[in-house]
Amino acid sequence: MTEQLVVDGPGAGWTSVVSGHLRWIEGQLDGLGLPTERSDELRARLLAVQVRAADPRLRVAVFGEASSGKSTLLNAFLRRRLLPSSALVTTRTTTVLEYREGGEGLMVRTADGPLLEWPSVPFATWAGRRRESGPDTLERALQRVLTTTLADEVASLRVFSPVRLLGGGVTVIDTPGFNVTERGHRELAEAAARQADVALVVVPAVAALSLTLVDFLTGPLSDHHDRCAFVLTKLDLLDEDERSEAVAVVERRLRDLGCADPLLLPCSPGKALGEVEAGGVRGPGGPGELGGPGGSGHLASFLEVEARIAQLAADSRRSAVAATTLGLLSELLSAVEATAEARRTALGRGERELATLTLPDFPAFLDTWAARTRRRAATELNPALSRTSPQSRTTLEVKVGNAVAGEKINDLAGAAEEVSRLVRNHLRQDAQQAVRRAAKRAGEVLTTAAAELARDFAAQYSALVDLAGETRTAAPVPPVVWPDPPAPDMSGIDRALSAIGTQLTTSGKWRTGGGAMAGALAGGLVVPGIGAVVGGVLGALIGRRGPDATREQFLQQVSPVIAAAHEEIGALAACLPRVEESLTESVAAIRRQYDDEWREEIARLTAAHEGRRAELAAGIAHAEETAATARRRRDEIAALRRHTSRNVPNPEEP
Repeated sequence: MTEQLVVDGPGAGWTSVVSGHLRWIEGQLDGLGLPTERSDELRARLLAVQVRAADPRLRVAVFGEASSGKSTLLNAFLRRRLLPSSALVTTRTTTVLEYREGGEGLMVRTADGPLLEWPSVPFATWAGRRRESGPDTLERALQRVLTTTLADEVASLRVFSPVRLLGGGVTVIDTPGFNVTERGHRELAEAAARQADVALVVVPAVAALSLTLVDFLTGPLSDHHDRCAFVLTKLDLLDEDERSEAVAVVERRLRDLGCADPLLLPCSPGKALGEVEAGGVRGPGGPGELGGPGGSGHLASFLEVEARIAQLAADSRRSAVAATTLGLLSELLSAVEATAEARRTALGRGERELATLTLPDFPAFLDTWAARTRRRAATELNPALSRTSPQSRTTLEVKVGNAVAGEKINDLAGAAEEVSRLVRNHLRQDAQQAVRRAAKRAGEVLTTAAAELARDFAAQYSALVDLAGETRTAAPVPPVVWPDPPAPDMSGIDRALSAIGTQLTTSGKWRTGGGAMAGALAGGLVVPGIGAVVGGVLGALIGRRGPDATREQFLQQVSPVIAAAHEEIGALAACLPRVEESLTESVAAIRRQYDDEWREEIARLTAAHEGRRAELAAGIAHAEETAATARRRRDEIAALRRHTSRNVPNPEEP
């Protein structure tokens, strides 16, 4: 009787330690606030560990590549060719071999649920009978279940036999060849490796340690080397003088792969089974029982190997079961740790999202939008009221030239009236177009800003609602009402033109006579300001020079007047404040609409927001603590598992 294991307290054996960890895990699952799917997954794994901890049976899994001699080894244990060759097996589940006193049987659970037992009428109905002569034997039933299309319907398969295999309370798991990747055979072998207490790895002497086998030993079986026994089969295919060398080579390779003290069991199960079928040795318990170290040739060697395996199972039963249970528990704790870390990450992401929201300070949110819109409008309205284009100036010059063309220059009153009208109408039209451009641009700025406000508000509101665990749709984009553009104020332009005309007519470049006074009088009657300028220019010219010279000099002198008028229109300083004022009023109206409709709702959500942030912070702290505790417990389990490989627990422990 060996030393009793002590973990977490004096006298605490591995079973009580496992129970304590399982209770802790079960208590954490509710507190982590996991999604249903993840919670169900961890609870299923928790149940699997609980069931395994309560099951005292030893599970011996047999691993090997297809055609490695694995099925032959199992049939030699059974003393009959019961199992078909693994290369023919197509089922997606492992085959579990169990002892049953007084007879043999087969139990199949199909994918849709029914449990079928052979021999029985329901099983015969499901499996059918092929055109086979002789009785319906267990061999034939297994052949149909494992190698035909029925295999697609099999969810679990258990075979019962009165042969004691490796002793009472032993379950043998036959895994599909792990080098056959189609239909998930490797996944089945990996799952069996996690559940196995003792692993028998079949290594064919003629193709020892292939790359696939090495990959399996360094992968799924890497944590189970201390519970592996390597059965070196097919030695009969080597010359007798090559066998010892083959054993030495395999042992050396296994050590290189990390197996510190590999247990290597060389034998020829196929030849041994042939000797049994030919009437070889029977065990002391009668036909089919384990044989003693008798017999001859390959059978005698196989019986020695079988005896060593049986002794290994007997000696390490409880420590192996403990190690498997602890391994499953370690995996479960690792899953809890990873889940807690993922939960902490998710909670941290939610906390950061809440921290980036500006909506909880609703007045500041709206004020920021309003100020940004006004700044954008101020930047973009001035270019909209920019100077008139060169094309507009050229057009006016052409119109003025046509008004005094030919003999028209001789009609002083008519020419003065026409030029005054052309200049007045053209400049007023340019002014109106400039104001319309500014108003249109202001409306575009406001429409864009309103859409941005609606988008930002909806996004932040949705995030705030989601993080508060609620559901509500944000308001649609408010309609933007933009007034008609204001009429341009031309008084400043008229005053500027009058000043320019006065400067020209008093500059001394023109000698004003009766004609000039008459022209000024005629121009003044047309339109104040600009009419006086044009009329004065025309009056000074008429009668003093010929028509062509007069027209040329007039056009040269009137061009600066027109250019100055265009410059004045380009500024439109009196119109811009009215456009900006209208935009400011519209911005304020939109802000009031949001504030009136959503102020109370945002205040309510803001309170929930603060509570949620506190809740997330507490959740993050809990997840961090859970992950750290799971990591510490996993380290304890790893140490306990290492201890079980050296000590057999007290069989009397509770």
